[in-house]
Amino acid sequence: MKEGWERKNLPITLDLSEINEIIRPAFPGKRVITAERIGTGLSNSNYKIHLEGCVEPYVVRFFRGGEEIADKELAIAQLVQQTVPVADFIYVDTSCSRFDKSWAVLEWKEGFLLRDVFRSGTLQDITSAAVSVGSVLANIHSYHFTESGFFGKDLKINHPLRMDGDRFLAFMEQILFHDQCGKWLGKELTQELWSFCKTYGPLLSESSKTPVLVHSDFNGLNILMKYGPIGCSVSSVLDWEEAFSWSQHVDIGNMLRYEEDGSIFEEHFIRAYQEQGAILEDNWKLLSKLEDLVALCDMLNNSTMDTPNRMQDLQHLIARTVQTYR
Repeated sequence: MKEGWERKNLPITLDLSEINEIIRPAFPGKRVITAERIGTGLSNSNYKIHLEGCVEPYVVRFFRGGEEIADKELAIAQLVQQTVPVADFIYVDTSCSRFDKSWAVLEWKEGFLLRDVFRSGTLQDITSAAVSVGSVLANIHSYHFTESGFFGKDLKINHPLRMDGDRFLAFMEQILFHDQCGKWLGKELTQELWSFCKTYGPLLSESSKTPVLVHSDFNGLNILMKYGPIGCSVSSVLDWEEAFSWSQHVDIGNMLRYEEDGSIFEEHFIRAYQEQGAILEDNWKLLSKLEDLVALCDMLNNSTMDTPNRMQDLQHLIARTVQTYR
């Protein structure tokens, strides 16, 4: 699960006095007494801070993109907060007047990563986590949009886009034979993947599902868990920077990317997803693999010799998908 992946951008490193100066408008008259860089994210930077006189900590989040990323994450948090566990935004500054990036102060959510449940959880932990994660994803996908594409201001679609079979094949042909992805895969695997795409890609045109809110990085590194009376449940869904309006299969493919076919987690995750009211097509698993291939190949295409761990993991995942459907 992105184990050992190299970070393409260095994290923001700030000392205590710098953080105090930046976030002063958020807490007038308060002083930050401790600040610790946290998280496993590969793009944004987050600090856990404690204020004098305050028991509860907060998170200061520095966004890698412009104000549009901060605005989008805030808008999504406000949209889903009644049905999806997310951290509340306490303060947002997109002016870049105090720092050269947009930043926000968020509520601190206690928990541990879903990744750690996969690593060392008991069977009950994994089963209960799967149920909770599946239910939460169904709630995320309950938010529908009239068209698919990328969000602009106030979650309006400012760049409509639809991944049907033709667009899928055009994308894959470009990335495999004209960009870097094919180079990193090698000739044999590239040809096998291209054959797979031509065989199954047209199925994307047959899917007529309504576009939904897609997290787009829905995996064990972006989901906080907590223990309760019935096992593990979701404490918070983190990092909505890549969210857009698209097919539900994107998030399903991402969540099951490292799972063996028919695993205990997959079984309980999908069952809970459907019991929460989400509807799946009979070939949901293949459609999810196709959508995830777009993400995998795009990430591999943007890999370099300086990111060998990332590259090797992506090569393995792509090869496994092709081999599963031989």
